[in-house]
Amino acid sequence: MLFTKKLSGNWKILENVVFVFAFAYIMYQLTSGYLLYFYNSIKGKGFIEAVVAPIGKHDYYKSVMAIIILLNATCVLWEILSLILLLLKQESGNLQGYSKYKYVFKKVLVNYKPSFLALLITELLPMLLLIHMFWIWLPYFQKIRLFTINLKWYSWIYAYLCFEFAIWLYHFGAHRVRLLWCLHAPHHSPSELNLTVNWVSFFAEGYYSNLIYLIILTLFGVNPVMFVAIMALSTTWGMFAHISERTLKNGKLGILQHFIITPAHHRVHHEKHPLYIDTNFATFVPLWDWVFGTLQPLKEDIREGYGVRRELDVTNFSDLYFGEIVLLYRDIKNAQTLKNKFLYLIKPPGWNPESSANTAAALRRAYLKTNPAPGLTSRSTFLSAIKLGPKTQTADQL
Repeated sequence: MLFTKKLSGNWKILENVVFVFAFAYIMYQLTSGYLLYFYNSIKGKGFIEAVVAPIGKHDYYKSVMAIIILLNATCVLWEILSLILLLLKQESGNLQGYSKYKYVFKKVLVNYKPSFLALLITELLPMLLLIHMFWIWLPYFQKIRLFTINLKWYSWIYAYLCFEFAIWLYHFGAHRVRLLWCLHAPHHSPSELNLTVNWVSFFAEGYYSNLIYLIILTLFGVNPVMFVAIMALSTTWGMFAHISERTLKNGKLGILQHFIITPAHHRVHHEKHPLYIDTNFATFVPLWDWVFGTLQPLKEDIREGYGVRRELDVTNFSDLYFGEIVLLYRDIKNAQTLKNKFLYLIKPPGWNPESSANTAAALRRAYLKTNPAPGLTSRSTFLSAIKLGPKTQTADQL
């Protein structure tokens, strides 16, 4: 049962009114900024300058970022505007007048209300709450580092793999520790995957993720000079990985799917089918997913839809953003012992004192027990070849 079912109709209307203003304001900012950027590019500045200038300074990653950022911005505007035009065209002959626009509005709510309201919260919260803890904590963590790597090309590869490990560890924890899942769940709640889903995140999640990044990067000796470039590239690609199936149907990117995390991989991560839940935690390089057994390719004939497994109306933003926190509070309040109250905080979502059958790991194991073929990967083949398959635990079994 939705925890917010008792919300009055007036509250729902208020949410929708706020969404309309947020949608209009953010779309104006995006469109005007994009057109100004395009105009400056014609004059030799803008995009041209953003790509060419860093090359002269050997900051090649900045050129790559400029290209991907422009691609992301173009796709965001395309996804939003093309959806609205498509809906108007599809219903032009079936519905007329008010009914047609009401239908289009409801579809836009499903696709974009979580994204625009989450972004609005981020924009409006006091800076004290949104302050980037990474840069505040960095000087203190650097004092305890045991060594620091150099800036040679091979060190950059090492540094990025360390960062990907930090991402995997943070992301795995966000799915397997219920308190952390409460902060991460809003990002997985939308039922439609598109680039604006990047905006859907609980504002406080960054505190936990930054702590993991700093611990891993410091312990492994990554040079602080590398942090900005590595995080920027990873974040930019992570945004692109959310591209919708309307914009990029296949998403596997050909041969690249064997070497990097593609949009198809990330669609798996957002799927709620038992085969897919809690897989593909990496952002760009799938190495650690492969090592820990959480890499799962997309099977086009096995789909259930995007979102979380609990009952949720995605147009109810209050439930989407705060629902998991309220449900956790209720479970802790109703727990009979202090031990169980604590376990509700650290056990996986779906756990209760009587059973773990509804946790993601249990649901996936149950599915693979009767349908093992979809879960087989190159890792399975490799472990079988060296006779370690049956004895080796994956992250699903931990």
